[in-house]
Formats: sequence, structure tokens, C-alpha cells
Amino acid sequence: MKRPDALPLLFPLALILLTLPGCAGPEERSSRSIEEIHHAEGVPVITRPVETTPFRTYVSYTGRLSGITESTATALVSDRVEEIRLRVGDRVRRDTPVVIFPRDNPSVGFEQARVNLENARQAYERTRRLHLEEGVSRQAYDNARTQFEVAQANWQTARKMVEVQSPLTGYITRMAVSESDNVQPGDPLFTVSVFDRLKTTVWTSDHHAEMIAPGLPARAIWRDREIRGVVQEIDMAMDKTTRAFSTKLQFDNPDLAVRSGVTATIHIETYRQDEAILLLQQDLRSDAEGFYVYVAEEGRAARRPVLLGRHQGVYREVLSGLVPGDHLVSQGIDQLREGRTLRVMGQESPLMQP
Repeated sequence: MKRPDALPLLFPLALILLTLPGCAGPEERSSRSIEEIHHAEGVPVITRPVETTPFRTYVSYTGRLSGITESTATALVSDRVEEIRLRVGDRVRRDTPVVIFPRDNPSVGFEQARVNLENARQAYERTRRLHLEEGVSRQAYDNARTQFEVAQANWQTARKMVEVQSPLTGYITRMAVSESDNVQPGDPLFTVSVFDRLKTTVWTSDHHAEMIAPGLPARAIWRDREIRGVVQEIDMAMDKTTRAFSTKLQFDNPDLAVRSGVTATIHIETYRQDEAILLLQQDLRSDAEGFYVYVAEEGRAARRPVLLGRHQGVYREVLSGLVPGDHLVSQGIDQLREGRTLRVMGQESPLMQP
């Protein structure tokens, strides 16, 4: 038994062989015409069974995926990077020191802030004990506490300048510096992302905007990896610069299979029918009365008018004219007319949208 995918190659060969006068005896002076062969033996065709299958339409874009939450830490001092404690791909908790600068930078005053904090703490503790024994006034106690809190805030500021912390809990997705690099205030140091969910924004035309709504399913494809998500929102007003509508989407990325920052193909599903009958564009013929196809009925060709619905690429949805169980003529169509005898050379697999 021949494999179904060999049928497109075998069918033209079979058609040629059927046109040869293979049955003619040596006494015949002329070969039969193709029309006579078709009349006697049937028109060679290949059929495809009609079955229902899921069908969807979608609009496609290209978008850059980024973590659902993303933040970049920047330098607060002009100095040399002394130490990098974590690397790209490491998971990090919020407020964990990642990039370290020298503590002796005079513009930071780290050591002075530390000493001031220790002195203020001791003074506060001493005043607090005296206040409990009613040895000092409430005002003196409040002043000592305020000085301690100010010293604590100053030390925290100095510490954050030399120990740059992660702004959030997530994964380090980019390290912009190396140890011994010199940086200036405002220079980016590293990026932390939460990318078990990814987001992107695409720009849609006014025509597509009419088909898109929050909640519609979507897919993002990067290389051989696919993640699924939904449309979060679409602007109701067109952007004056791009002349398009901003559309925001989010995708689940539980296995972190897709990296933050990559450019992916985005498909937004605009229509779904779980039990649709589909045709290929090449299956159709048309005349003044509309579109039609041929089906095989009891060994003969039967013309069927069809009403078409939506389309996606070469796939056309059939709203009426075909039912499951019909045998559609998919090859050899141009030789047919109503009632012609058929010679079925093979059968293709039922049509399914990939």
C-alpha cells in the first residue's frame, strides 16, 4: 500500500499511463483520444474524505518579549567596580547586594556614616534607659531617637551607593559591567527581570483593531519554542505618530523556555470553530453562480455549490454544501463535469489546519 504523501507524485504518472492505448490490439490503426479513455474507464482522480476539524484565524505581528516586571540598577557614584557577586541567570532576592564599589570613596563617606550611626545608636540607647528611669526629659529622648534615625538613614544611603542592590526579586537577565570597569553616576549596571510571565506590545492597523479584544488567546513563537497568552488591552484611540493602535499582551513562561528580550512572532487568534469543514483554495472552482467543488458519489462526479466563511492562508471554511462523510475530489478536478464516471486512484488524508 502506497503512503498517502506519495499520491501527489504518482497521480500525474497514472494520468499519463491512462492516456496510452494500452488495450488496443495491433489491428487498431489509431489510438483512442483522452476523451474516449475517460468515457470508457473513468476520469482518474484522487479524493479526500470530508471531516470536521478545529479551525482558527489569526493576525500576526513581530514583537519584543520582556519580563512582566523588569528593572535596571544604575551606578550612584563615579568609581571602579570592585566585585560582582551574581551572574546572568542567577535568581536574586530584592535588596540583595549585587555590584560592589570600594568603600573608601571620599564622595560617599561610607566609614564616616558608619561611625556616626554607631555613636548615635549608643547615645539613643543610653538616653532611652535614662528616660525609662525618668532621668531625662521626653524632649531629650525624642532628640536622641531622631538623631539615631537620621544617622541610620545616612548610613543606608552610603551603603546603597557602594553596595548596589537588586531592585526586585527575579532573575538577573543582563550584566552591563565587569569587575574593574569604571562607571559614572547613571550608568546601567545590571537588569533584573521577573519572566515566568512575559509581555509585549504590538501595533495594529484599524482593520485588525476591529477584530481584536481583551481576552483573545495569543501565541508567541521564538525559534522552536511556543508560549501561550492573552490580549490584555488595546487602545481605543489611534496613536498619532504610528497611525496604529497599541495592543498589549501577556504570556505564561513557566519553564523560562523563552528568554526576556528576544524578538518573537506573535499570533493573535481572532476566530475559532472547533468543528469546521475546511477546503484548500486549490479545491475550489467558480463561475457566475459562485464557488463549487466536486464530490465522488457512486463512482460519478457530483458538482456541489459551497458557501464559504472565513479563510486563513490557503484554508477556507465551508459553511454549507459539504457534510462529514463526503468524498471531495482533490486532484483531477479540471477534467470533470456533472455525472462523469470517476476512476479513483487514491485517497488523501483528511484535511487539518496545522
